[in-house]
Amino acid sequence: MRNHNDEKAALEAAAIGIFLNIYNLNHPQPLSIWKRQERPDYVLTDGRHHRIGVEVTHLFYDHLEARRVLGRLNPNNHGEESFEEFAQVLNDLLQQKEKKFKKYNQSYPVSLLVRNVSPLFGMSDVLKHKDLYYKPSGMMNVWFLSKDGIDEWLLKDLFDL
Repeated sequence: MRNHNDEKAALEAAAIGIFLNIYNLNHPQPLSIWKRQERPDYVLTDGRHHRIGVEVTHLFYDHLEARRVLGRLNPNNHGEESFEEFAQVLNDLLQQKEKKFKKYNQSYPVSLLVRNVSPLFGMSDVLKHKDLYYKPSGMMNVWFLSKDGIDEWLLKDLFDL
């Protein structure tokens, strides 16, 4: 049986792999993993050997959805979901990570990668409501990785909204 740290590491590895595939298809300077560590989760390097830290986090609508998606709870409805509540969960996550970033002590810039795991709301929902999001300081980018009713992952920097 996998423990929480193994599961978290596997989720983070999957997210950074998806991120790198999409990022490298759309940017002239590809990134690759330099090392895995605790703070930030990954250090990437570009072709010029510049380092970029990436903190990886996952977004769920709520703790019940997280338990369902991770197979720890039988599927059931838990009331009516609203995008405003989803946006608030995202904003709380961004504020939490902003506090964490202030404790980092590294010589390279750090970005946040938010992988939306919720099947309730996708990229188009996020883009339609771009005025609802908190803009954290201290981060080079806030990459939002999400599906949108299709099997393909989409990537957008929330700072570009």
